[in-house]
Amino acid sequence: MIDTSGLVDNLVALLRDIPELVEEMGGDPERIFAYHDQYPKRASLPHAIHQMPAPSIMAVWQGTTPGAFGDFDVWKHEVTLFLRARETFDGDPPTPYYRMFRLIWKGVPAGSGVAMNNTTVHASFYPMDVPSILRRTDGEGLDYFEVPTTFTEIGDD
Repeated sequence: MIDTSGLVDNLVALLRDIPELVEEMGGDPERIFAYHDQYPKRASLPHAIHQMPAPSIMAVWQGTTPGAFGDFDVWKHEVTLFLRARETFDGDPPTPYYRMFRLIWKGVPAGSGVAMNNTTVHASFYPMDVPSILRRTDGEGLDYFEVPTTFTEIGDD
């Protein structure tokens, strides 16, 4: 089984290389970041979600489950991207979340020429499975979106 922290870090690096996605972050690639559990400093994902600046994307390993790939048993790792859109004003198109989701799936990292849906994020994994996007609400009643993605391990290291 692969240490998923490398997968999360590679995903963040690739997302930071999508110029249009960085543009959605106000031009600041640091607004796309990883959350790695670190007791006691980082031991509350709901708190981390609440603290996310707008705009931002936070990548988090959520867990690993057994799965199948053809006739082979494999590990499937879920990495969720938590999204906070930039502030919009009257007259702005209501598209920040749609745009971020599309760029996560179809954006092309600079210099690669390959859209994220076909990109090898980590050499030990197949490209990400088709993600979904879900509306969630934090403790203060503010909406955000999450994009659960699954990465299937190649073999068992």
